[in-house]
Amino acid sequence: MVNAVFDAICREVEACKDELIETLVSLVRIPTQTPPGENYDRIVGFLLPEFRRLGFNARRYDLPPDIFEARCRRYYPELVGVRANLLATLNFPGRQGMAFYCHLDTVPAGDLDHWSFHPFEPALRDGYVWGRGAADSKAGAAAILQAFRVLYRLGIEPGISPVVALTTDEEVGPYTGLMYTADSGVFDGCEWFHSCDGMADSVGIGSLGAFTWTIRILGRSVHSGSSFLGLNPIEHSVALLEELLKTKREVEARRSALPAGPDVVRTGGRQYLGPLLNVTMARGGVKHNIIPPAFVLEGDRRFIPEEDEAACVRELEEAIARARQRDPDLQCELRVRPFYPAFMRPADDPWVREVCRLVSAVRGVPVGPAGVNGSTDVAYVGRVTSLKVTIHGVARHGETRNHGVDERCRVDDLIAVTKIVALLAARVWSEAG
Repeated sequence: MVNAVFDAICREVEACKDELIETLVSLVRIPTQTPPGENYDRIVGFLLPEFRRLGFNARRYDLPPDIFEARCRRYYPELVGVRANLLATLNFPGRQGMAFYCHLDTVPAGDLDHWSFHPFEPALRDGYVWGRGAADSKAGAAAILQAFRVLYRLGIEPGISPVVALTTDEEVGPYTGLMYTADSGVFDGCEWFHSCDGMADSVGIGSLGAFTWTIRILGRSVHSGSSFLGLNPIEHSVALLEELLKTKREVEARRSALPAGPDVVRTGGRQYLGPLLNVTMARGGVKHNIIPPAFVLEGDRRFIPEEDEAACVRELEEAIARARQRDPDLQCELRVRPFYPAFMRPADDPWVREVCRLVSAVRGVPVGPAGVNGSTDVAYVGRVTSLKVTIHGVARHGETRNHGVDERCRVDDLIAVTKIVALLAARVWSEAG
């Protein structure tokens, strides 16, 4: 690809690699675990002056407390604190807007004894930046900031009117800073939306939707020496689990039109995304000589864009009903908590093809469109706006350890995503080929 602007941008990103890494390290040092949602105001406060130095109109905006209570804490009362987000804009009259997005919150680090280093004392080692949030998804936030630093220093004016949304609560939902941004009309002047929270081996064009479920099985607690007088909810969960597993087999035989990413094809053997029904938690018991008063099963349901979310909930209800028919003593309650919708863009969409060409040119290998196996608040943007949505980031199945211990991201991927954002903003994508 022979293009002076392309080459200049790529050279400058490479030249400022140390600054890029230090930006990511600084972000990882600020713990933003959710739940509960800590230090959101602190991380936004760190980023605001950085964007203002580049000429952006940058401001902090918070999810209003009443909306937070009604649409977040209603489902997750453990969420506490201000829900701060960052919005930075540069307006060039006559130029269409392009939104760039990443989330600033992370999942909890969990038991620190399982980590080989402190998750919030990031390190550069073996070509990776290590730390909680390094891959998911503070690398994307660092890349967006660095991309506009590069354009500023090169004196390259963006070919679009950029809108940067670095928001919070993506890891917990069900109503996030990004969703509030979309509902507030911030993206109304935009034509394109690019998320840096995605896979490194593909351009994301869709994702699975999700909701979580809890089934509380009720028992009658007695001394185990007279267990015949009680009702053991663990034992009475057997029929329920069997029906859930039967439903799981039926659900997971389905397939979407969304192609799977190369890593999923290679390791999982699936050419297309499929829905999932997972049982992920089981809680019950007080002591070995007590029949417990309750037993709780929890899990999630990942649904493809072709499925109706309400119908997916009914499948769970029908599985419970069948279990009750088999075991009349089974007493249970189902609770469903929403997460994110599913969405899908056509793989042959002209904008998708443009982004794939640009990403392939930067990475030096063919990169095609694929669905994202996880669930994301970007899907909400894809559903409620007319924006042309694409997703590309640093995540690699197994390697980056998203949500796991010893999370990390490749420095090479961090550099590549920075180049891609800068080139998109400079509007040189039509030169990619």
